[in-house]
Amino acid sequence: MAGPAIPERLVWTIDQLDVRPTDRLLEIGCGRGIAVSLICDRLTTGSITAIDRSPVAIKAAQARNRDHIAAGRAAFHALALADTNFAKSGFDKIFAVNVNVFWTDGTRALAAVRNMLAPPGVLHLVYQPPTARQLTTLTGKLAPALARSGFSVDEPLVVEGGTPLLCISGRIPMTAPDRRQT
Repeated sequence: MAGPAIPERLVWTIDQLDVRPTDRLLEIGCGRGIAVSLICDRLTTGSITAIDRSPVAIKAAQARNRDHIAAGRAAFHALALADTNFAKSGFDKIFAVNVNVFWTDGTRALAAVRNMLAPPGVLHLVYQPPTARQLTTLTGKLAPALARSGFSVDEPLVVEGGTPLLCISGRIPMTAPDRRQT
């Protein structure tokens, strides 16, 4: 008997992440841990940390991913982004699917996320708005907010037709090496 279908937005999101076997990832708003289970199948020495404000969702995610947790590839925390203590964690990739804080009150959230990424880390924000018109609105809010927060913004990726999908990514620029003589 087949399990429930995996939502198209999550399959598409994972494809956009270009997960490498050694990546250190953070998912913000992990829900029941479906994306985490898909990502863990691609990791060898890498790992993923996932947060969600809902303790019920975290409990379900932990149950779904118990083997990945035991193998050290996944960790879950019932936390809101504002309550995390992951600054300077050195994540390679951070992603969120349909998490509103980035376009409603993005300044603090983006600053927090930027501090969690190791250069040249990347933040992927994925949305599945109900209409194509909302793609323009989201892009118009997210791209400038990412740029103001010090991210180099990639060209947005859009899938139209049916229910549209948007992925807008911001990268932490590599800093120039310190060339001072000691």
